[in-house]
Amino acid sequence: MGGAAGLRHFLIEHDLQGLPPGHMTSAHDALDQAARLQARRGGQIRHLQRIFAPEESRCLCLFESSGTGVIRAGTDAAQFPLANVVAVMSSRPSSDSAATTGEK
Repeated sequence: MGGAAGLRHFLIEHDLQGLPPGHMTSAHDALDQAARLQARRGGQIRHLQRIFAPEESRCLCLFESSGTGVIRAGTDAAQFPLANVVAVMSSRPSSDSAATTGEK
């Protein structure tokens, strides 16, 4: 699951309905800064990935953290619209499986 002991992966869904497209970059920057601030204050959190689906006005972010409290504190500080937080397991396909399926 997570990289360090006691850390897990969490998938965060953000509902971006009504957020002007021009504000997307500043909202993501605020979220990144809030996660770094939480980490500097001793919170165990790391922002791993962001996937944006503009046609659905949704953003999915993958975090590594000790728990949802640290994540919620970061998203609250960034004033980023949080819709849902769930614990997930994350993995990457091995290079052997990518070769057999033809993926690159």
